[in-house]
Parts: sequence; structure tokens; C-alpha cells
Amino acid sequence: MELVRNFLFILLTAALMQNTVFARAMGIGRETTQLSSPEKIFLFGGSLTYVAFFSALLTYPLALLCEHFIALENQTIARYLLAILMICLVYLVSWLVTRRFLPVVHYYIRELFAAATFNCAVLGTVLITYVSNYSFAFTLVYAVGSGIGYTLALLLIHEGNRRIALSDIPRSFRGLPITILYIGILSLAIYGLIGHQLPT
Repeated sequence: MELVRNFLFILLTAALMQNTVFARAMGIGRETTQLSSPEKIFLFGGSLTYVAFFSALLTYPLALLCEHFIALENQTIARYLLAILMICLVYLVSWLVTRRFLPVVHYYIRELFAAATFNCAVLGTVLITYVSNYSFAFTLVYAVGSGIGYTLALLLIHEGNRRIALSDIPRSFRGLPITILYIGILSLAIYGLIGHQLPT
């Protein structure tokens, strides 16, 4: 029971309290804020979760192996390079497998999958688990929670953009500037909700 409680705590921490978008400011760009429907957001978030999970799955044991063969001062750099290589490997294998054996799926996800894979949220998730010294199981749970939190953040941004489009926004704030302001206000709200106080 204690293990399940710890898994849920890590999952909720990754999804809400350490949200990739609102708490870490990673993974948001013009292409992600302009996703036009909840279906595309779920597809994008699912692709990002998939890549984060399998990248963490491959990176963790290889990083432990590298610690035995690489000098202490170079281990951090090796972990970063290893994480980037594993993300590229997951993308390449997934792309080749779907193209060869699942052409319908490949056609449907090909554009969003590349954007989701090479999003800095994936690399950030893998590296945060390294800095936090999570166990293998907690690393995988954190990767899934981070992807879920990213998807929820994109849904909130989509809903905000939909409501902003119905408002009379000054011309200089239309588009990305008002979206960034909206994300900033949400970030401050979440920052206060989890118990942090702004410096006075």
C-alpha cells in the first residue's frame, strides 16, 4: 500500500506541482499553443508521454552502466548526451515501425509525433528524474505523470485561447503575447496553490 501511495504521489507531483509548462516553463511554443482541437492535443500529449516513458526506460539503466566507466566530472555530460541519444532512438524506431507495419497510424501521427518527440519537455523530464535521484520505477511514473500534466496544460491553454478569441484584445497583444500572459497568470496561480510565496 505504501508503494502505491508513493507512486500516486510522484504521479501527482509530476502532473500538477512540478507541471512541465506552468512550474518549469518547458515545452511551449507557437506550434503547441496553436493546436486546434482537443483531439490533436490528446494525440500530441500521448506522443510526448510515450516518448518520455521509453526514453526514461532506456536512459536509466544505461546511465547507471556509464557511471562505472566514466569519470565523476564527466558523468553529468554523459547523462545529457545519453538522454538525447535515447530520445532520438525512440523516435527513429517508432517512425520506422509505424511506417513499415502501421501505415495508417504513421500517416495520422507523423507531423505531431516529431514535434512531440523533439520538445524540450521530454528532455527536461528525463533530466529532472536524474537530478532527483529517483529509482527506476519512480522514474517511469514521473515520466508518465509529466506527460499527463503537459497534456492537461495544453488543454487549459486551448480553452484559454478559445475564450480569449471571443474577447476584444488590443491589437498589439493578439496572438502569442496574450497567450504568454495567460500562461504566466496560470503559472502564478499554480505556484501559489502549491504553497509557495512570492518574495516580498
